[in-house]
Amino acid sequence: MEWNKSVSNPMLVGMIELMKADPTQDHKKMFVEEMMKAKYLTPAVIEPKPKKDGNGRAQLTPGNKIRFPMLNAPDGKSFYMAFTDSIEFRKWKKEEQDTLVLTFPEYAGLILRKGNTAAGFVINPFGGNIVISRDMLMSLAAGIQKAREEKKETN
Repeated sequence: MEWNKSVSNPMLVGMIELMKADPTQDHKKMFVEEMMKAKYLTPAVIEPKPKKDGNGRAQLTPGNKIRFPMLNAPDGKSFYMAFTDSIEFRKWKKEEQDTLVLTFPEYAGLILRKGNTAAGFVINPFGGNIVISRDMLMSLAAGIQKAREEKKETN
């Protein structure tokens, strides 16, 4: 987990546009592949504020508490935010805001953790606005697990 680093996902941004323009099964599959490889800027509130090490990574200690601001949908569901780059991030927050860099597996682990009531996460909520629901996360996680088990059986 990196703190206040920049990310760029031009392939994912392109796949979002392609999928929206032409939502074929092949394009959806390519989007999912890119989504699962990407790193995302995630707004975070960390208390107390961590210090950076020589590599720019946050030095979190057991005393740090991390909160992730969420978006609330009109139906009352809450979603974490995932931004593909700083341009998309600034559509949400123009002033200084700490960020962590999270991956798809980290979002899945966070959302699917027992007791978490988040409905999923949204990629570029003020741009592409791609909702990744809890159900989709469970389906993808099950598919990943199945592929791992099949790979073990063949080895």
